[in-house]
Amino acid sequence: MRRYVYPEIRQRRIRAFVSEHEQAAESTHFPNPASSLAIVVPCYQHARHLETMVTSIKRQSRPPDQVIFVEDHSADDSAHILHELIEEWKPRTPSQLMLIRNEQNLGQAASLNRGIEEAETDLIMIVNDDDYLLHDCVEVVLELFRRYPDVALIGARFGEYPLQFSGDEALARLPKLIREFLPPEQLELDLRQTECVSKYRRYIDFYMTHTGSCFPKSAWKAVGGYQPDKKKRLVQFSDQDFQLRVNALFPVAVSPDVPFSCWRNDSSVDAELNS
Repeated sequence: MRRYVYPEIRQRRIRAFVSEHEQAAESTHFPNPASSLAIVVPCYQHARHLETMVTSIKRQSRPPDQVIFVEDHSADDSAHILHELIEEWKPRTPSQLMLIRNEQNLGQAASLNRGIEEAETDLIMIVNDDDYLLHDCVEVVLELFRRYPDVALIGARFGEYPLQFSGDEALARLPKLIREFLPPEQLELDLRQTECVSKYRRYIDFYMTHTGSCFPKSAWKAVGGYQPDKKKRLVQFSDQDFQLRVNALFPVAVSPDVPFSCWRNDSSVDAELNS
């Protein structure tokens, strides 16, 4: 007897989600033009990578309006290191800096929701605590939202230029600017309308990197935020689930070839338990 293998993305669950949230989507308005941006960083068990990650935010050609770190009750020294980095950075930046500490481990989805709730900006950009944001990402993404005002999510795939790295020595050799790949004014995005979702069967059909992905706070509200309950997700991981739910309700846009960040590929600390 042949065993049925479920697709990674189940269309029945997507249709149920759309039916439940379409009224909220219809009443959602995006800022036009979007003029303010907060970076939200969920932090868990990556103390040794925090300074490198923070450096990538410090070096933004257009500083974010807010940077919100959510420390998810790590067993390592993350909370202390974040506090020291923020205190050293505060006098040197126009960005509002905030550290939120969870009294117990909540997981990435709930931590992101806590940070986003505190944001007072039009747009939210996500940075994972072990990745490295390209230095003109905030500037370029704000311009892309001006060019694509009707989309609810902008991000990049791995594409032709996968900036994966293992160790800071490897990171030092990688490009640090989007414009090193292509002038931002020439950057064209792959527009994904909501009807595209009916064609997705695998994660990779839609997948974009989490770091550098950016969305209006109003879109986050419309889809119900990141989903902490794995049983209620459309797909397994909270970042891919969130991206898919946004596209089920709104158009999104993906940079198919040009990256927004460098992705560390040797630092999983929890066997995906915190995702």
